[in-house]
Amino acid sequence: RRGGFYRPEKLEVPDYPHPPFPDVKRNWRLAMNGKYALADLALANGVCDATIPTPDLECNIKGWIVNGTNLIMTLPDKEKTIKALNNLELLVVVDTMPMEITGYADVVLPECTYLERWDDLRIVHGRVPNIALRMPAAEPKYNTKPAYWMAKELSKKMGLEDYFAWNSIEEMLDWQLKQVGSSLEEMKRIGVKNFPRTADDLYFSPGEEIEFFTNTGKIELLSTAFADEGFDPFPVYTPHMEPPAGFYHLNYGRAPMHTFSRTANNPNLTDLMDENKVWVNPKVAKEWDLKNDQEVYLENQDGVVSDFPVKVRVTERIRFDSVYIVHGFGHSDKKLSRAFGKGVSDSQLITRVLMDPIMGGTGMRGNFVTFRFEKESEVLS
Repeated sequence: RRGGFYRPEKLEVPDYPHPPFPDVKRNWRLAMNGKYALADLALANGVCDATIPTPDLECNIKGWIVNGTNLIMTLPDKEKTIKALNNLELLVVVDTMPMEITGYADVVLPECTYLERWDDLRIVHGRVPNIALRMPAAEPKYNTKPAYWMAKELSKKMGLEDYFAWNSIEEMLDWQLKQVGSSLEEMKRIGVKNFPRTADDLYFSPGEEIEFFTNTGKIELLSTAFADEGFDPFPVYTPHMEPPAGFYHLNYGRAPMHTFSRTANNPNLTDLMDENKVWVNPKVAKEWDLKNDQEVYLENQDGVVSDFPVKVRVTERIRFDSVYIVHGFGHSDKKLSRAFGKGVSDSQLITRVLMDPIMGGTGMRGNFVTFRFEKESEVLS
C-alpha cells in the first residue's frame, strides 16, 4: 500500500568550475592504523590519537585547522586534547569568539557571524527538493571576514587560485543558481525555492524489487558487513557499568536557546539561560540535604572536580540513579565575560571515554559524579 517509507530526492546543483582535485596521498584512514574500517568520516578522538606521537603509527598529524569548534569544551578527555594540541607544529583556528581553543592557536582567523556573511546554498534532500539562500543581514564588524574569503586569499598564496576562480561569492552563487533555472536576484526575493520531482516515484510500488545499501541488497537482520569485519552480526547485550556508592550517572544534553558551547557569551541568549544547573532527583536531594539553587561542585569517578560550582535543581524529571546538566557551560576563558565561570563543563568531567570498536564512535555516558560542598584539589587516579 502506498505510504510509509518514501524516496527522498535531491536537486543536483553543480560546483563552480574548477580543475580536477589531485589524488590524496595520505588521509585520516592512514592515521587510524587499520582500525574502524566501517567509519565514514574522520573521528575527532582518532585525530587526537594520531596527533600524539607513538611508535606504532605510520603517520602522525602535524597541523590542524579548527573551524568554529571549541575542542577544549567539545571533546571528552580534556587532558588528551591538550596533549594533542601541544604536539602540533601548526594550529590555525577560525572562530567568531575568543573561545578556549583560540588560546592554543598559532594563528587566529577571526570570522564574521552567520548574520554578517553569505553562505553556501542549502540543498534539501527530502519529499520536495528545494534550495535555500542565506545572505547577510548586517555588515561585518571589527574587520572580521567570512571563511570563503579566507580560503580564496590563502589559495592565492599557495598557487591554488584556479580552484576559486570566481571573483566574489555572489558571482559563484549566481552561477550555481542559473544552472538550475534560478538566479541570485530571484533567491534574494524568495529565499527558498521548491523544485518539482523528476519522477513520480515518491512511494514504493506493490511488488517492486527494492535494493538497499547492504552487502546482500536486502534488509539484513544479521549484518554481513559486521561479520566480515569480525564483529557480532547481531547485537549482543552488554550490561551497563554501575556507579560506585554515592555516585550517579552523569547525563548531559542541550538547551533550545543555545548551540553547544558557542553561544554561552551571547547577551541575547544568556538573558534566557546564563548557566546550567545540575538536575537532582528529590530522593537524592533528601539524602544529601540539597536545596534548590544551592551551589555544589561535582567530582567524577577519577577524582576530577569541576572548576566551578553549579546550582542544584531538584526535580522529578531525573531518575534517582542519575544527574543531568546542559552541555556548553563552565567556560574558563576570562575573555568570555558573560560565560566565564557560569556553571560546570560536562567535558571536564568526562574522563572515561568508551570507543565503539565498529566505527569509532565516542561513548561519553560511562562517567559518574558525586557532590562536593567545597572545592578540593583534583586527585587523578
